[in-house]
Amino acid sequence: MRNSASPRSAPAEASAALNHEAADAIVVLGCQLVGGGRPSERLRRRVALGVGVYREGAAPLLVMSGGGAGAATEAAVMRDLAREAGVPETAVLLETESRNTFENAAYTARLLHAIGKPRIVLVSDRAHLPRAVRLFRRAGLEVIGVAGVPASSMRRAFGAVLYEAASYMRGLFRRRRLSIEP
Repeated sequence: MRNSASPRSAPAEASAALNHEAADAIVVLGCQLVGGGRPSERLRRRVALGVGVYREGAAPLLVMSGGGAGAATEAAVMRDLAREAGVPETAVLLETESRNTFENAAYTARLLHAIGKPRIVLVSDRAHLPRAVRLFRRAGLEVIGVAGVPASSMRRAFGAVLYEAASYMRGLFRRRRLSIEP
């Protein structure tokens, strides 16, 4: 995976090196679209990192995970970005039902288990990865590597950490009420 001496100067980099075992799929987590169903800069950066990991040969399949509330799903917009970057249509799989990280994990696990591909590299924002990895492992997937997009500023990094702390607490309570079987 990529590494940089100055993470803030890099548009995106791996947060942790992959182990030497091959992954079945690279899972890129979506985030909210902007007006008119257009990709936000955060979403563009996540997809670019996922495509880079794909090009490095980490796995033969890219899974774009994200539903959303609008007419276009996050996953479909992410697929279009990956296609524009030269990823073949046959290498992209969509998970279009999820509305949050818990559902990303549950629905992606169901999708990948159905095709016998449980070993993944997870791509998201750096601050989001610890919680996402925990949820994907609890959903039954083997996370063998991660790649994280750094925050675009210190202010955004601090905000992301606060958001993730609150989301972690919300998740503890949600888990008691909601159960989605893979």
